[in-house]
Amino acid sequence: MTPETASMKYNYYEILELNTNSAQHEITMAYERARATYSGENPAIYTIFSEKEARELLGLIEEAYSILGNKTLRNIYDQRLLGQKAQSLDLSYESILQASRQLFPEVKGGLKKSTYTADEDFEKMIQKQEDWNGPFLKKIREYKNITLEKMSLVTKINTYYIVAIEEMNSAHLPAAVFIRGYVIQIAKELGLNEKLVSESYMKLFKETRK
Repeated sequence: MTPETASMKYNYYEILELNTNSAQHEITMAYERARATYSGENPAIYTIFSEKEARELLGLIEEAYSILGNKTLRNIYDQRLLGQKAQSLDLSYESILQASRQLFPEVKGGLKKSTYTADEDFEKMIQKQEDWNGPFLKKIREYKNITLEKMSLVTKINTYYIVAIEEMNSAHLPAAVFIRGYVIQIAKELGLNEKLVSESYMKLFKETRK
């Protein structure tokens, strides 16, 4: 696989070396295997690809898992891929996300309407919080009665990643640029200051990873 052929085809199954009938757990396993193969932690990869090519491949692997690892997005993608009538751009990451928004327009902003009983003391704690870590984000999500599935549906972030973000589990998370984007989306849906939360989270996360 090369960055050029993979990006031209947008065949996320080929990128992860899977069949279209692969089970969800097989997709996760394939993603972890591919990520380990093409990450900078595997020096052997640079005997085949340049550092830039390896980064591009890793980006495609993350993109593929973002689609195939989410059941809603995978269903849309499969319908287009297996229908054999879609153009190449119809199979792109952006096109699949756009299609999911059209299918579920009522979900937009839906998290902010989740019903929960306000706790004055906890609300004050949220306002005063300065160090934003995964466990505290989880505490807020559960406090606002937002399930993992609902958060995943609205943000289009795989539940696998959401759990890893809440646990600050670096072994199950992609590159830092993706993590920051995910945290921003989660913070926004929780009604938090996404800039403040993402900057604090990434600082703590990098310290934890070291």
